[in-house]
Amino acid sequence: METDKIKTLEEFKDFASYHFKVLKPAKDKEGESIREIRFYGYTDMTCLGVNLIRMCLNIIYSDELDNREIYIGSVLELALQLIPSAEIEVLDEIYRMLNKQKEDK
Repeated sequence: METDKIKTLEEFKDFASYHFKVLKPAKDKEGESIREIRFYGYTDMTCLGVNLIRMCLNIIYSDELDNREIYIGSVLELALQLIPSAEIEVLDEIYRMLNKQKEDK
């Protein structure tokens, strides 16, 4: 459907729904949307988070703090979302189990 042929609100909704596919409404919080990011695994995801944090630190510690084009807070919020907090509890449990095995020997 070409945009010059849109005459009604329903035609516009059909047109828009075909094009707006990147964000999906969050089911648990009204007004928020979800964007899927694909990774090759936890290592890939965590490395991206670490790199985002390093980028922010480089900007903060550089002499060029006048560069206001990057909002560091939003980059750090994204990096926080990439840290697999729930899975870290599993790593702690595995670590405790391995240390207990070493102590038992």
